[in-house]
Amino acid sequence: MNLQKLTLFFCLMLATLTVSAQDEGIRFTHGLSWKAVLEKAKRENKYIFVDCFTTWCGPCKMMSRDIFPQKNVGDFFNEKFVSVKMQMDRTAKDDEEVKARYADADFLAKEYAVMAYPTFLYFTPQGKLVHLVVGTDSAKGFIAKSAAAFDPETQYYTRMENARKEVGSDPEKVKSLVREAKKVYDGVNMTKLMKTWLQVMPDVYNKEDLAFLDEMTMRSEDPGFTIFLRQPAKVDAVMGKGFSAKKTGQIIAGEELYSKWKGEGEPDMKGLESALKKKYPQQAGKLFGMFRLNVYQRNGQWDKFQAEARRFVEKYGAEIAPAELSSLAGSIARNCSDPACLQSALKWSRQAMEAEASEPMIKSVYAHLLYRLDRKPEGIALQKEVVAAYAASTEKSGEYMLKSAKQLLEKMEKGEKTWKN
Repeated sequence: MNLQKLTLFFCLMLATLTVSAQDEGIRFTHGLSWKAVLEKAKRENKYIFVDCFTTWCGPCKMMSRDIFPQKNVGDFFNEKFVSVKMQMDRTAKDDEEVKARYADADFLAKEYAVMAYPTFLYFTPQGKLVHLVVGTDSAKGFIAKSAAAFDPETQYYTRMENARKEVGSDPEKVKSLVREAKKVYDGVNMTKLMKTWLQVMPDVYNKEDLAFLDEMTMRSEDPGFTIFLRQPAKVDAVMGKGFSAKKTGQIIAGEELYSKWKGEGEPDMKGLESALKKKYPQQAGKLFGMFRLNVYQRNGQWDKFQAEARRFVEKYGAEIAPAELSSLAGSIARNCSDPACLQSALKWSRQAMEAEASEPMIKSVYAHLLYRLDRKPEGIALQKEVVAAYAASTEKSGEYMLKSAKQLLEKMEKGEKTWKN
C-alpha cells in the first residue's frame, strides 16, 4: 500500500471512529423548532429532554464534552427522550440553526424561568414540564437524576405542585417551599409561591419580611421587584435610605444593559439608552450613566471616563452610595493623570470617607489620591491606618486585602509610581 492510499485509509478510519463515538452519546435533534420537537415527541411517545446552556458557561461545556458523549448516557437518553440543545445566549459566531431557535430559546427562558446554567428540563410526550435538574454530575448520577422524570413520585414539578396544594395559605410553610424552590433554581415555583405568600401576608413592611423579599427577588419577573420599584418610600423607611433604588437598579441594569453587552468593544449606546428610558424612565439616567462609565473603564478609554465621571457625580452625587463614589475615585487614582480630575476625585473620596469613615477600602482610596496629589506624608500615614485595620480584621477577605494594602503602602514609601497611565 503506497503512502497516499495509507493516508486515505487512516483518514477513513478516523472518520469512522469519530462518527461511532458521536453515535454512542446523546443524539440531539437538529433543525427542528420547539413546536416541531413537541410534535415529534408526541408522535414517538417519548419524553423531551432540553439542555439549556450558554456559550460562556464552563459547567455546560463540561457536560457536553465529558458526559453527553458517553455510551451509557446515550443508551439511556436515545431510547427514552427526544433530546434538544437550546443555546440561551447570542453571539456573533452563532450558526443558522442557533439563530433559527432564538425565539424558542427566549420562550423557554421566560416561560420556565430558567435561572442558572446548565438547566435541564424534562417534558412528558404531551409537552408538560415535569422535572428539573440543574448543574453538573457524573454520568451515573445524571442518569439517575434524569430517570426521576418518569415517576410522578419523583418528578420535581409534580412533587412541588402537590406540595403547594398541601401547604395552602400557611405563610411559614409557603416561605419554606419558596426557599426549597430557590435552592434548586426553580423560577417557576418561586414566582407562584411568592405570589401566594404576598397574598396571605397582611403586611410585609417590616425588617424580617422585607429581608426575605429581598432574598427572593432576583429578576424583574419576581413579585418582589414590583414592590421595591413602586413602594420605595415604604421599603426604605424600614431598610434604610436608597435600599429600593439599589435593589431595582442592580436587576434593571443586569437585564437591560449588561446582558446585552459582552464586555468587549462599545455596545449600541443609543439603542440601549433609548430602550431603557422607554421601559424605566425614572431609573434610566443614573443607571445608564454608570453603565457608560463601566464601558469606558473596561475599554481603557480614560479620557472619556474622566469627563463622564465628573458629569455623573455632579448630577447624581447626592444619590451615589459611598462605596460607589469611592470606586469611581479609585479608578481615577489608578488610571488617570490630569491634576484637575485627581482633585475632583479627592473631593468625591473625602465625601465617601465622611459617610463611611470606618471602611478601610474607602480610606485607602483617599490615601492614594493624597499621594497622587503630592501630599505624600498624609497619604502614607493614612495608608498605614488601612494596613493596621486589615491586619486586625477577622473577615475572610481580610488576608487578601491586607496584602493589597501593604503593596500600595510599600510603593508609596518608596516614592514609586502607583498608577497605570
